[in-house]
Amino acid sequence: MSDTHTASDGNGTTRLETIRTARARIEDRRTEDGEFVVACRDSGVRPEPVTDARFASYADAERACSAARRYRTAMRELDPELTQHDLVVSTVEEGAVDLAAVREATDRRRANGLPHSRQTVTLAGSGNDEWLRVENGPVVHFTGPDSLLDDEFVTRQLDSKLGEDA
Repeated sequence: MSDTHTASDGNGTTRLETIRTARARIEDRRTEDGEFVVACRDSGVRPEPVTDARFASYADAERACSAARRYRTAMRELDPELTQHDLVVSTVEEGAVDLAAVREATDRRRANGLPHSRQTVTLAGSGNDEWLRVENGPVVHFTGPDSLLDDEFVTRQLDSKLGEDA
């Protein structure tokens, strides 16, 4: 029986070779101040191995995206619980904040018999260590399509969400 780290992917390439090659391809294409990044389409999360990587051209970012997909597929064979991300190329947005919300059912029931759910919201900035996770807390919008929302609007959102039976 072969070691799980060196098992073949069917094309004669071991997982370890796939992981090393993917990391090397990403490293060869990265720049300090490129305009493009590889991120999850839905959440904006930039997972390993592209967490802090930037790329000078769309073509380089696309190649890095393909390498990152291969890397994460090989890693998922070793750890089936590894989070899946739909990776795409996007432009860098300095200071941008991304929001990802997940609602899941719990074992409990509400007073009216409906299932009780839990909502987890994660806010992530452009840095790897810039994130905040809130569970069952009120989530409000601070910006509108063109500018920051005024205090009265934010207060109304908070008041309405704090009064909800989530």
